Amino acid sequence: MSFKYRKIPYWKYIPIIIIAIVVYKLVDNAEHLINGVKFVLSVLSYLFWAFAIAYVLNPLMVFIEKKLKVRRYLSISIIYVLFSALIIFAVTILAPIVINSITQLNDNFSDYVKKTTTWAESKIADFKLIDGQYNLSEYLKNNMEKIIGESQNLLIALINYLFSNLINITSIIMKLILGITISIYLLYDKEAILSTLKKTVYVILKKEKGNKLVDFSKKANEIFSRYIIGKIIDSLIIGLICLVFCFIVGIPYPLLISLFVGIFNLIPYFGSLIGIVPSVLITLFVSPIKAVWLLIFLLVLGQIDGTVIAPKIIGDKIGLNPILIMIAITIGGAVYGVVGMFLSVPFMALLKMVFLGFIDKKLEADID
Repeated sequence: MSFKYRKIPYWKYIPIIIIAIVVYKLVDNAEHLINGVKFVLSVLSYLFWAFAIAYVLNPLMVFIEKKLKVRRYLSISIIYVLFSALIIFAVTILAPIVINSITQLNDNFSDYVKKTTTWAESKIADFKLIDGQYNLSEYLKNNMEKIIGESQNLLIALINYLFSNLINITSIIMKLILGITISIYLLYDKEAILSTLKKTVYVILKKEKGNKLVDFSKKANEIFSRYIIGKIIDSLIIGLICLVFCFIVGIPYPLLISLFVGIFNLIPYFGSLIGIVPSVLITLFVSPIKAVWLLIFLLVLGQIDGTVIAPKIIGDKIGLNPILIMIAITIGGAVYGVVGMFLSVPFMALLKMVFLGFIDKKLEADID
């Protein structure tokens, strides 16, 4: 066997060598790589904001175009005038009220704690009739200050968590302004943009695979748009109902409490229960009796929302059982906080659809 004059195709190994060098450099400079990724994501965040704004406002634009039979530029003008008015109202009226409520709550917390402690100690005697062998009244009396102190810490932690991302006003305003500007162009030329993306898909994947990806994108859009838009409307309605109830009953800090209820209602399945905690705690320190009424009202409202309001707005159930919903929320919350919890459910529904489609295809192949 002779290997004489056999030529080794060194040029075939050039791509492998280049890839190896690039991978080595990336691993060796991981810190710079992470900083670079963060910078790119920071720049792209403006596009994310633009896409999110356009995605949320698109159904309203389509509705106006169909119902009023107006041109695209006029429908866009209408929705952005309304959107701008909503932002101005939130910044100039709602935000100062909420900030003032938080300031007052913080300043008066010590007085609230003293009043609540006095009220609780006066009611402890009532427990003696039902204490029995457990000595509940003695336990409450000895640990009341600790219980109230822990409640205060929990409430402050919840408030700080909710508003921690709202402190950097300048960054949010800049992203919002640029996001709105870019979203206008996205909405105005959405057909041309989608057509270009569709052609690109067909060029890269060819017709058969391209059709599958286009069909998948349509189903994904249906799941996300129905869920996201519906959940936002549902949470807005729940927040307004809570605000009306607070004004009627005389619940303290009505706007702050309604904001808690509305925002946490965005979290599926048990978001309404999470919103109850800070709302009832705030009321408890001012008026324990009203806190009980608020607790009962929010529990009833949560049941009505889950069985009547949300199904009417969002439509049919998204097709996930409670276990999958809790898994999705846990993972989403760990990865991206409240926003991750909110978006985790439609993502899980999409994964379930893909998985079931794969299973069905395998079963059909086995039968054939």
